Parts: sequence; structure tokens; C-alpha cells
Amino acid sequence: MTYLNQGLIFGAAAFAIPLIIHILNRSRFKTVEWGAMHLLDSVIKVNHKRFRIDQLILLLVRCAIPILLAFCLARPVLTGAQALEGDTPVSLVILLDNSYSMETLEGSNSRFESAVSAAAELIESSPRGTDFSIVFTGEKPSTLFEQPIFDADAVVRKLKATQAGFGASDMSAALNEALAISTGMSHPRREIIVLSDFQSADWTKGKTSPSDVIQEQLSSIELPPALTFIQIGKPLTANVSIDSLDYPSRVLGIGQRLDIRANVRNHGSENIDTLRIVLKIDGQEESVSQVGLAGNSSSQALFPVTFTTAGSHVVEFEVMANDDLKTDNKLSAAFSVWESLPVLLVDGAPSQEPLQSETDFLAVALTPFTFGRLTLADLIESKTVTTNELKAETLEAMKVVVLANVDKLNDQQLDALKTFVETGGALFICAGNKVDLNWSREKFFANGNGLLPFPYLTLKGNQDGSESSQVVAQHFEHPALDYFNNTQNGDLSSAEIQRWYTLEEPSNLEINKSSDDDETPDAAPVVIARLSTGDPLLVEKSFGNGVVLQFATTCDAEWNDLPMKPIYVPLMQQLVTYLASRNIPPQNIPSGTPAIALLSSEETTETLSVTTPEATTQLAQTYVQGRLNYAQFEQTLRPGVYRMSLPSEQAFHFVSSTSRDESIPGTIETAKLKDVAESAGATMLESAREYLKQDRLRRNGREIWKYVLAGLLTLMFLELVLQQRFSRVRI
Repeated sequence: MTYLNQGLIFGAAAFAIPLIIHILNRSRFKTVEWGAMHLLDSVIKVNHKRFRIDQLILLLVRCAIPILLAFCLARPVLTGAQALEGDTPVSLVILLDNSYSMETLEGSNSRFESAVSAAAELIESSPRGTDFSIVFTGEKPSTLFEQPIFDADAVVRKLKATQAGFGASDMSAALNEALAISTGMSHPRREIIVLSDFQSADWTKGKTSPSDVIQEQLSSIELPPALTFIQIGKPLTANVSIDSLDYPSRVLGIGQRLDIRANVRNHGSENIDTLRIVLKIDGQEESVSQVGLAGNSSSQALFPVTFTTAGSHVVEFEVMANDDLKTDNKLSAAFSVWESLPVLLVDGAPSQEPLQSETDFLAVALTPFTFGRLTLADLIESKTVTTNELKAETLEAMKVVVLANVDKLNDQQLDALKTFVETGGALFICAGNKVDLNWSREKFFANGNGLLPFPYLTLKGNQDGSESSQVVAQHFEHPALDYFNNTQNGDLSSAEIQRWYTLEEPSNLEINKSSDDDETPDAAPVVIARLSTGDPLLVEKSFGNGVVLQFATTCDAEWNDLPMKPIYVPLMQQLVTYLASRNIPPQNIPSGTPAIALLSSEETTETLSVTTPEATTQLAQTYVQGRLNYAQFEQTLRPGVYRMSLPSEQAFHFVSSTSRDESIPGTIETAKLKDVAESAGATMLESAREYLKQDRLRRNGREIWKYVLAGLLTLMFLELVLQQRFSRVRI
């Protein structure tokens, strides 16, 4: 115990005043003999002992009154076994959950607004000299300031300007970050306070639980911080969310139909008879669909979408549900619509006869509206040249080059083609009877360092079809062929492959990598389709920044009947559009992934402005890598739409998205959360006010003067009662 007014405790010496008065009063009495005294002797002898006890009780009560008064004025404080900290500053780290579940409305405020208010209260109540660090937990840990700072007002001002809406929290990583920050802070006493709604998904992510992380870290810290959990908000009982969008990843042209499926989930137990889903394109409402959702179930809504102009477009879906978490009711996707896709067809066996040239069928398949003289426009613009006409200048404006039954190329042509693919171009190689096997192995394959994915071995099959093969019917995982997983789009196994080249696969192939592999990084080839004989039919290989696709048979009707089948047109269009989009940076990216836009050679500015989902403007840097000119923006942690503006007034749109784990309306149960806190050595509190109350006790102890004052008043009243009682005449 200690005293806030230690000097006043000496006032307890005033207890001597009633004692002195009592003694002085006794000394004033004189004995007077009178005649009838002997009549009272018996009464006095009987009551003398009781009189002395009464006077002693009164004396003790009167002496205790000034002692208690002095004790009360000295303001006694209970400290227990520890020393009081008073206004000693601390190092405070606040883990603030800014994931999208914190945008749940509770009354007029969101959970995040309540958490910010609690954090501000904690900061403003901290002693002068305290240093602060705010760690946000959404998506991945980030800090409000790069370094801990001592200015509480600056922390509160900037904190109140922040928003939630980030991805699900990784609490293990956030606690790691907080513990690392606390070890470098200024004061011996360190505090880590977690303000979160404690979503179950946030605490079960990864192989290591947050409590294990805390225990492991604390054991290695010389001065471990005190850890406190404060839960914000109450669990949801129901929620509706758009979990994902399904759409093909391919190049789009003006007027082409794009089917998008919106996957909607009801996380509550009650059935929803009618749920409206609204589609917006570039902010304008286009169509509405309605679905019914049983409790704890999901459904899909199909929306056909077409774009009437070229450029970058944003498609947004919103489910009109009356729930408290609105953030997951919307989901967007960005698409680029091209005016044209330039494709160069290199014909290795040209002919003047109709449909006898190597690329005739392919040209028709890629531009069917043009050949049919229809009013509809083709996305692909094909240009056909002979092998001798293939030059570096011809490749400059192309996105895809098709080599159809080309025997061999000279060194200048091969170097130009390598440069084209390395800098992001796409190459489609089709076999044929003119292929020079020796050249293709030595120059085109070049021990695995060339463009050709696999070297050709032997020719199989025959023209009469007695040894023909078919494409293996399967569920295609590769995006180039996933279009055919829907049987309504055609059956690849219906075509008859009469002749094809066998390809030498890696199991039988020794590849000698050249010394400059680091300059030309290329991944191992991947077989994306096989024949019923087990031989590869389609093989893909990355080469530099580009891609190569190898076809083991011809693209005309000489070795197969593909051109006679309905599947030929969609197959060739799918392969070519896949190749064209293969190395285009994605516009729909996971949160935190850089947004990259390929620029034309005319876009020479060093920076581009980017409008973020918070409607702020930031800068993206531009880079030049070989023949590639691109812009890159790193700060995409917050889910939403990012708009990158070009000097030409065009724009690229990017959509950053995160998992919907926090849409499940459940938090860690109170009992389980207390177990987690106990296993982590943390204190579980209900509010910031409760923390501040305990902090005041820790700093200043518990004052008990009120209880002492109550005892003083009780003694004064007791003295009055006893005085009246003892002063009565007793015989």
C-alpha cells in the first residue's frame, strides 16, 4: 500500500487530542464528603466497572476518528506485490483488423469504425512519451507508418482517415509483424493489443495457428510484450455473397458474346425466394436476373455479355440482398476488347488451286465472316505469306505467327522469329510433308534451346485411314481447350487423324542447356492433348516472354479430316486467340499482385496515373525490357477496380479480388477464443474501456479512501449514539 498524499498521514497523531482531554477531565474531579454518601456506596460499587468500560469505548472511538480522517486525506492506494508505474510511457502496438468483414454494419457504425474509435481512445489515453505502431491485418500485414512514432495526435488523425474492405486477415503473419516491431521499440514495457472481430477463417489460415506463432516468438524475446485481445462486434447470423465469376480467358472482339456465370451463396439458414442480381457494364445497368436460394446453399446466374466498343471495360455484378455485410454483395471483372487480332500465316506449300494451299482452310476458319462476305466483322485479321516472304519487318505488327508445313528457315528468319517470340509474340507450328527433320532438330529444336518444343521423330499412319487415330476425349484442364469441355461446343474425338509425326518427349530426350539459359528462360514443354495412340498432338512451350504451340499433324485436310468437321473453326479460333492472350498481363488479379499493362512504343511517359478503389490517385512506373514497353503498379492490396490512365486518354482497368472466406457469418466462439488467448498468454477483454480501467489500476493502484471515509462517518455516528446511551442516568 502507498499514499498519494503521504504528508497528511501524520495527521493521525491528532488521536492524542481526545486522549489528553480525557485525562485532563479526570484530573479536575474532587471528592466531597456528604452525609448521605453511604447510601450510594453499594450502587457505585456495582456500576463502577461498567462505567469504566463505557468510557474506554468512547475514548477508543474518539481516538479512531482523527486517525481515519488523516488516513482518508492521505488517499491510500492498494498496489499488491508490484510497484506502481504511474505515468511511465510504454511501447504500444495495435493490431487493427481492416479485412472486409469489419465493414459489417452494427447499428449506424461499422465494426471498423468501432475498432478505430477504440484504438483512438487507447492512443489518446496513453501516457506522454509513448511510442505507437499500427499494424493492419487485412490481406497481408501493413503498417500505418513506416516507423513507430510518438505523436499520438498524428496517429489518430491518420487512423481516422483509413478504411476497411481488404482481404481476409492472416493473423499468424500479422502477429509475427507486431512482435518483430515491438522488439525494436523504445520502452521496456511493451503492449500488443488486437482489435478484431476474430473471424474463424482468419485464425485457421495456414499450417501454424496464431497461438503457436505467439508462443514460439515470445520464447525468443528477452522482454516479451503483454498481449491483449479485444473483440469487436457480434457474430452475423445470415449473409449473402457473390463468391466468384466464371468466364473464358481469351481475347474478345467487338460484338462477340461472352458468357459470365455469377456464383451466389446464401450463408444463412433461412430460404430466399427471390434474389435479384444486377449486371452493370462500365457503370451502366444492362440486365437483371433472379434466383432462389435455399438456406446454406449456392446457385448460379448466367449473363451473356457483348461489348460494342474496343478498349478496356469493367463488368460489375451486385446481388440486392438486405444483409449487414454489403462488401461481398458486389464483384467485378475487367476485360479488354480488341478491334482486330493480326495473325501472320506462313504457307509452306502454296498452291493456285482453291483450298489446296497449306493455309487455305486455316484462313477460312480464322476469318469466316470475311470469307462468307457477311456484315459481321471478324476479330482476327490474317495475312498469308510464303516462306521466302517471312522477314523481321513482317513480324512487327503481328500477335501470332503460324508456320504451316514450313520446311526450314534461313538464319536471319530464325533469329527474327526468336526475337518475336522472346519479346511476347506467339508461334503456332503445324507439321506437314515438307518439314526438314534434320534442320528442325538441329536449328529449330537446338538441344532444347530453340523454338520447337519437341523434335520430330517418325511419321505414323497412312492416307487410307487404316492406322488412323483420334484425339483422346477427356476433361481438358488447359485453357486453350477448356471450351470443348462443354459437349455442345463440339467433340474433338470425332475427327480422324490419318497421319502425324511422333514427337520425342523428355523421358527419351537428353536436353543440353546452353550457357545463356538465364538470358532466355523457358519452361519445360507441356502436352495439352494426345492421340489415342498415346502420341502428343498439341505441345506448349514458353520461350522468353512468348509462347510456342506445336501441332503434330497438318492444319489442312491432307493428313486429317479436321477441316471437314464443325469443330475445326472453333478449335483453330480457340488456339489462336489463346496464343494471342497467353502473354497479355491479366487484368483480373489476386490482391497484392502487381497490375501490369503493355504499352505501345508511342507511350513514352515515365509515369502513369492510377485511380484506386478509394478514389485516390497514385503513380505507376513505366519500364522498357527489350522490345516490351509496360507500366506496373504495385499497390493493389485493396480489392476493387484500378484505372490506369494513358496519355492518349485511353485506360486500362484492373480488378483486384480476394477470397470470400470472411463471408461466412461466424466468429470464434467466446469460450474457444478465451482458450486461444490463454494458450497465447493473452488477456481477453470486452472493450477498450475495460482495458483502460485495468491499465489505470496497474499504473495507479486501487484507491480506498472512499471506503475509509465511509468508516469515518460510521464511527462519528457511532460516537454520537454511544454518548447519548452512556450518559443516561442508571441506578
